[in-house]
Amino acid sequence: RGLEPPRGTGERCWVLDPIDGTKGFMTGQNYVVGLALVDGDGEALVGVMGVPAEEEVPPIMAAVRGHGLTWWRAGGDAPVEQEAAPRPAWADGGAAPPWLISPQRAFAECQPFGAAHPPSEVCCGAMIKYFYVAAGRAAGFVQYEEQLKSWDHACGLICVEEAGGSASDCEGGRVAFPGRTFRVEGGVVCCSRWASEEVRRRLLGAATRR
Repeated sequence: RGLEPPRGTGERCWVLDPIDGTKGFMTGQNYVVGLALVDGDGEALVGVMGVPAEEEVPPIMAAVRGHGLTWWRAGGDAPVEQEAAPRPAWADGGAAPPWLISPQRAFAECQPFGAAHPPSEVCCGAMIKYFYVAAGRAAGFVQYEEQLKSWDHACGLICVEEAGGSASDCEGGRVAFPGRTFRVEGGVVCCSRWASEEVRRRLLGAATRR
């Protein structure tokens, strides 16, 4: 977790966060074990997230660039064959969908659906929020910070993308992980595969600094 020497040109590396969500770990709430393989260009090639406290869906998701996302049970020796995350009710439209932001206080500035529709609160850390988006529990997630740590985000981004969703900076640009830390314009914006283009447009627009 941030202790390896600088990467050489073209060198792949593993990025591990053994406990994302320390508060959740200490209080018996959600936390995530995350692992990603990042190539020499800063692109996540493999991502795995495990949520020990998860009960509604299989607690492990694994993504491989260009090959989709699979779900695994703890101790399982093969992926779950049926779709683990069915189409959510919010995808049918109507009211503003559930969404997430970090840090929570950033809602004062980032309001994609207006002041009357605050984000859901999910403890703890960024990875659990990527897990929620990949699983369809939230339409999207805005990490409303521009200077970030690779181990908090690399595995989450690829899991959302390989689940059929999208992940970018606020301008729709690629998010890369060139080192231990990285910078993104406006922050990271990710959307579930069930989120409409209008929902994505609102999330991107709200993350844009004015």
